[in-house]
Amino acid sequence: MNKFKKTRALDTRYAYACGVIRAKETKLFDEKRFERFISSEDARELTSALHDSDYGPYFRNIDSPHKYEDAFLEARVDLFNEIENLIDEPKFMRVLRGRFDFHNLTVLLKGKIADKDFTPYCSPLGSIPSEELTEIFKEESYNKLPFYIQETIETGIEAYFTHHHNLFLLNLSIDREMAKFLTTYPENDFLCEYYKRWVDVTNLKTIIRLFFLNRYQELALFALLQGGFIPKEEILRGKLESVENLSLLYHRTVYSSLLEYKESFSGIEKAAESLLLLYLRSVAYESIGVEPIISYLFQRENEVRNIRLTFIGKINEVDDKVIKERLIL
Repeated sequence: MNKFKKTRALDTRYAYACGVIRAKETKLFDEKRFERFISSEDARELTSALHDSDYGPYFRNIDSPHKYEDAFLEARVDLFNEIENLIDEPKFMRVLRGRFDFHNLTVLLKGKIADKDFTPYCSPLGSIPSEELTEIFKEESYNKLPFYIQETIETGIEAYFTHHHNLFLLNLSIDREMAKFLTTYPENDFLCEYYKRWVDVTNLKTIIRLFFLNRYQELALFALLQGGFIPKEEILRGKLESVENLSLLYHRTVYSSLLEYKESFSGIEKAAESLLLLYLRSVAYESIGVEPIISYLFQRENEVRNIRLTFIGKINEVDDKVIKERLIL
């Protein structure tokens, strides 16, 4: 039984786009298809198995299975461009591409600090072309950027220089700004709620990691994100002393099932992503608005993640059972 409330929209502007997406959803890989991928003898055979899918053209362009990342990147660029054409709303796409913008900010700020060229690590999936962003950083003409990006740069630099040149706190600062941006998009409840849930599960995973490192009391104030359904202030007021206290915060929430995996990083990572995927699928066939398009985009991103994990497993000769256990289906 689906535990998420239903989000229904009657925005007929997306009727055509939803029709396109519903046709594409039938091509998403199911568990049986992934079992066939996992049963491939090696990465080369896995590459061949993808030739008759939508990923075929991208994998035919690479000369070695070890270059699977090149194929996925090209596929994802086309995917985001296609979604952008279907939605045709720049502000909306700025949110969907936002996490890549913040990734690029982190990369370029670190490059600026180290006085090195980190541009090869930039993502082409951001709303601001990486070449344009690189040039702005080179010229330090930050006033050309949207105000929220300028604020993020200032906050990141301040965090770095006021905390003894700590790159870890620079990362945390940018992550906090990203969470604030992603969870304050008022035009679509479904997208906003998705990111709020993402903040909640990210905070839960962060708490567990910090306790494992014996650094929760030291870093919780910096590391926890704002914007989730469970406010950061509420978590801090809880004065957690160990992971055993987590049930006090989460036992009546949709995240309570995740506590079963609090002793396993890989277990809670998979369970958290599965919970987010369940939320995405909760609207896949219940709306004629933009929600099914968002759902499809994130499901495709998860599909790429699963295929990538399968490639990594095959290249490193990981047991098939272990590969399957790591997939989020």
